[in-house]
Amino acid sequence: MATRTNRSGASGVGARAVTELRESVLAKVATLGLVLLVVSISIEAAIGAGFLERGISAVWAVVFLLWGAALVLLGVVGRTFIWWRRR
Repeated sequence: MATRTNRSGASGVGARAVTELRESVLAKVATLGLVLLVVSISIEAAIGAGFLERGISAVWAVVFLLWGAALVLLGVVGRTFIWWRRR
């Protein structure tokens, strides 16, 4: 079994998380879903603060919320299934 050098400078669990994110497509999908959820929450906060008008902004907030939730679910369930099958 070959050894790997850790180029990120992280150690322990952090190194495993960085490696997992770099190598796993499903982890990247889940991360993109989290980013979309944050965008959705930001849009809703901007609507509540009065920076954006309700209407098309609220529609985009819902679209980002649904896509984000679906991508997080797909990434986590898919990665869990792969982990389970490998054990």
